[in-house]
Amino acid sequence: MAKLIHSALIKIKDSETEFEDLESLPTLYTSDARFVHSVNAWFYDLVACKRLKDLNSYSRALLCYWSYLEINSLNWDEFPPIKRLKPTYKFKYHLLSEVNRQKISPSTANLYLKHVVQFYIWAIEESEIEINDEKKAPFTIEFISIKRTDKLAHLKPKFIVQTTDLKIRVPKKPESGLTPLTSESLLAFSNKLKTEPVEFKLMCALALLSGLRKSEACSFTQEALNSAIPTSNSHTRYTLTLGPSTGVNTKYSKQREIEVPATLFNKLKDYSISERRLKKVKKLKIRGEYEPLFISQYGNQASIGTLSARWSDFRKVIKFTHSNFYYSFHDLRSTYATYRLNDLLDAGLGVGEALDCLMHWMGHDQESTTMKYIRYLQKKTALENKFGLLDQIMHNAIESEGFINEPK
Repeated sequence: MAKLIHSALIKIKDSETEFEDLESLPTLYTSDARFVHSVNAWFYDLVACKRLKDLNSYSRALLCYWSYLEINSLNWDEFPPIKRLKPTYKFKYHLLSEVNRQKISPSTANLYLKHVVQFYIWAIEESEIEINDEKKAPFTIEFISIKRTDKLAHLKPKFIVQTTDLKIRVPKKPESGLTPLTSESLLAFSNKLKTEPVEFKLMCALALLSGLRKSEACSFTQEALNSAIPTSNSHTRYTLTLGPSTGVNTKYSKQREIEVPATLFNKLKDYSISERRLKKVKKLKIRGEYEPLFISQYGNQASIGTLSARWSDFRKVIKFTHSNFYYSFHDLRSTYATYRLNDLLDAGLGVGEALDCLMHWMGHDQESTTMKYIRYLQKKTALENKFGLLDQIMHNAIESEGFINEPK
C-alpha cells in the first residue's frame, strides 16, 4: 500500500515575505517506494501558495485514495467514458461500502472525496493531466440553485453553487441538529478517556464542561487560564476570558467569557506547571505574545488536524464495544449546552434568563441558535441526566492515577 512520510520543517521565501517556518510537509510514496510527483506537488502548492498550515486531512484522503488505486490496479489519470469504471467513482463506491459497514463515518468519506476533487481540479489547472473530452473527465461538475432566506433575499432570491456528483448522500439530522451524548455514551467516553494522554483529556474536558470549540481548545493559552475569576466565594466555578485579549482563536474573533468547574480549573493549573508541559515549552518554535497551553512534542501549538485524528482513533476504539458511538468532537459542546441549560431551568431560572446565560457562555450571536436547545429539551422531557453528572464523569476521568506526568 501507499505510504506517507513527513519531512522536517521546510522554509520558503518569495519577493513579498521573509523566510517563514512551515509545518512538516507530507510526502506520498507508492508501495514500491516511488515518489508520487503530482500529489506531492499539490501538497507543496497548498503549503507554499495557499499558506495552509495543516494538511492532515488532505494527506490522509490522498493516502486512502492512492492505496485504493494500488490495491485495485487502477491508474489515477485514466478515465474510461463509462462513469462506474472511472477510478474516482470506484473510490466513491468503496467509501460508501465502508460507511455501510460502519468502518468510517459519512462525514469522513465526504471529506476524502472533497479533497480528491480538489486535487484533480488543481491537476487539470496545472496541466498535470489533460482532459479533452467531457466523457473522460474524472467527475461531473454540477451547478445547483440555493434559495436564500436571509434579509437580502429580496434582492437576489437565489444563488448558484458549484459542486460535483462525487458525494455520498447522508440522511439529514433531526430538526434540532443536536446529538448530545447519552448517559451510556458518556460512561463509555469517560472510561476510555482515562487511558488517553493528559492533553487530549483536558481538551475534551474543556469541550464537555465549558463548551469550547475544537479551534478554541487547541489554541487555549496560559493567558486565558490566568484570566480566571471565581464566580462565588465557594470557588466551585471560575470565569475565564477567551478571544483576542487572551490569544484564543474564537469564532469570528469574538471575545467571550466561559465557566470552568473548579476540578477542571485546578487540573489545568497543575498541568500548566507540570514537568511534562514545561519540557515542551522549551521546545516551542513560535513564541509570541501568548503562550499556548497545549504544545506538541515537536514544539508546535496543538493543531485541529491532530486533535481530529486523535478523536477519530479514540471513537473507533469505543465503537468496538458501543457500536452507536458516532459522535464528533463538536458533540461534546452540544452535550455541555444541553445538560447545562437543563440544569439552569431546574434551578428555577426563567427561559429568558437561562438562554441569556447559555448564549453568553457559548458565544452565540443569535437567540435562534440557542433556542434549538430549548426545543430539544421540550422533545426530551424525560432527560434524567443533570449537569452534575458531567462534572462527576469528567472528575473520574481526569482524576485517574498519573494524570499529569503520563508517558508520551
